Amino acid sequence: MKKNFKKVVLTAAALGSALALAACNGGGEQTATSDSTNIRYWVPLSGNASQIVTNMGETPLAQKLMEKFGCTIEYMHPAQGQDGEKFNLLVASGDLPDIIEYKWMTGYQGGPQKAIADGVIYPLDLQKDAPNLYAYAKEHPDIDKMMKTDDGQYFGYPFIRGDEYLLTSAGLIIREDWLQELGLEMPETLDDWTNVLREFKAKKSTGAPIGSSLTGAINQGSFVTAFGIQDGFYLEDGKVVYGPMDDRYKDFLAFMNEWYKEGLIDQDYASPNAASAQSNMLNGVNGVAFASCGSGIGKWMAAATEEGFSVTGAKNPVMNKGEVPMFGNYQNPVTGTVAVISMDADNKDLCAKLLDYGYSEEGKMLFNFGIEGESYNMVDGYPKYTEEITNNPEGLSMAVSMSRYTMSHAESCFIQDKRYMEQYAQLPQQKMALDNWMATDVAEHFLPPITLTMEQQSELISSIDNINTYKAEMQVKFITGVEPLENFDQFREGLKERQIEKYLQYQQEAYERYLSR
Repeated sequence: MKKNFKKVVLTAAALGSALALAACNGGGEQTATSDSTNIRYWVPLSGNASQIVTNMGETPLAQKLMEKFGCTIEYMHPAQGQDGEKFNLLVASGDLPDIIEYKWMTGYQGGPQKAIADGVIYPLDLQKDAPNLYAYAKEHPDIDKMMKTDDGQYFGYPFIRGDEYLLTSAGLIIREDWLQELGLEMPETLDDWTNVLREFKAKKSTGAPIGSSLTGAINQGSFVTAFGIQDGFYLEDGKVVYGPMDDRYKDFLAFMNEWYKEGLIDQDYASPNAASAQSNMLNGVNGVAFASCGSGIGKWMAAATEEGFSVTGAKNPVMNKGEVPMFGNYQNPVTGTVAVISMDADNKDLCAKLLDYGYSEEGKMLFNFGIEGESYNMVDGYPKYTEEITNNPEGLSMAVSMSRYTMSHAESCFIQDKRYMEQYAQLPQQKMALDNWMATDVAEHFLPPITLTMEQQSELISSIDNINTYKAEMQVKFITGVEPLENFDQFREGLKERQIEKYLQYQQEAYERYLSR
């Protein structure tokens, strides 16, 4: 039963609502009856968009969607940084909006399968409720498998990266101009890295060469990759393993501890801050960081005032020259972000048409490139962003200016187009970075989107959090020397006490269920 919705999130902006109402009254290409043309859409507002609007309804993209479907979309956003808390409050309220876009695989206890059983998510008949998505899924069986629950149920409209080129977007970033000035080659092995960092420290860095983003580099597979392991769960010969339980993890910690004692790592590395990472790279405090191609390299290159300043992406380190890194920053083609229709939705058919639109040819163009003649023009069959995006007259970064017209800068229910990244990463330093970051075997070891059963999650809900927290705390203590490495076996026993072995067993079972989908 519906109740009056408790406004724990932002309501639609007046401008977006007014334009949408006019569209509903005037009619769009697809229309609905007047008593069913209001869609309440709960979704976190992207960080880029939040810099210029308070509500998605204010953007030309949202207004185009409302005009297209002849409806009012009332966007409802949780406060920045409170996504999880507000999502839980929303579900507990018993009064759900029509559409909820969130990370259902990890954000809902028991996953989407449990959410369907709880009467939260409306289960889809994909052929009927999402014909465009259905056609894509049938052409891409690997994608199809990632879209379903373990029992084969389709539950929502996912964000899909439509090309291998889009699966890697972040990694180690290094001051390329410093390398050239000091006559150094791009580091490849750990020994190379040690030499480069020592040279940076002696001759260039005013602080530690590696900045405060080291935790990101570890967690997303950079320096740890040289030891043939990952910092978390991964696949090895079809088995799910946990890197911190491996003897080689101790070797990795010992190596990082030596770098830390030598002053090659920022003393505050465990407290990463995006603003300070940028400032420190621009001002010569650090020479190495972990960041993305756009908000790292692109943003820093645009903000630099030092003549000759140049940063690019370095390959993930290996132990011996010529080896291919096992891991790196990598994302599944189907992410955890999925828009679902709630069981409370008043007009499920209209919601389904709206959400399926991003998988149509017309919808993909809108979500990736925006409005023709405003944010892009077709040039010899290629959707080329206009200067509104690439050289914004208000001085907005490319990512922020894109957020008015597209969702290609973030995640939503559509298929991301490679041609977006070809223009977003237009600098030669960005292109080099992507090539370097993609040169790994990570796809062979990366876990697909698996889920534990409801019973398994209920049994281990506290253990999962305890394992992650304990591992993160002990990692910092070992690297900084607060905890002697002689206590590594005690650390492993601590993981066992927190049921890591049971968790591994359940992860393996989940992976085998995934293979059978």
